[in-house]
Amino acid sequence: MDVKPLDDRLSVMAQPTEEDLERLAQQGYRTVISNRPRGEEDAQPDPERLKTKAEALGMCWKEIPVKPREYSQQDIDAFARALDDAPSPVVGFCRTGMRVTHLWALSKAPHWPLSELQASAEAAGYDLGPLREDLARQQA
Repeated sequence: MDVKPLDDRLSVMAQPTEEDLERLAQQGYRTVISNRPRGEEDAQPDPERLKTKAEALGMCWKEIPVKPREYSQQDIDAFARALDDAPSPVVGFCRTGMRVTHLWALSKAPHWPLSELQASAEAAGYDLGPLREDLARQQA
């Protein structure tokens, strides 16, 4: 389980297992955000089981399913609201963590300098380069 911080409230990881959720709860995470569509691939853990497990562990569960690089303004706004409303700390996941990082950056772009977003994403192992134009639009 590789969990990396993006900011003081949100960390990112790849697809968790039920055992990972137990470790996350032990580490104090209070909210889980899934950005993975249900049934995205055959080997994907059952999202309903993960949701049930997270809630049994006392964590909030939020789902904002998106396809890679297909982020509508509605998705970005829903992610921002989920972060604002969620008890922290929060961990977000998708298959690799890239969608979480992209939605986080797009939701923060109106309020954060692009250089800080890029540095934070890079420190977590993610590249915002493909989103450069989208980020600039969000900042405008």
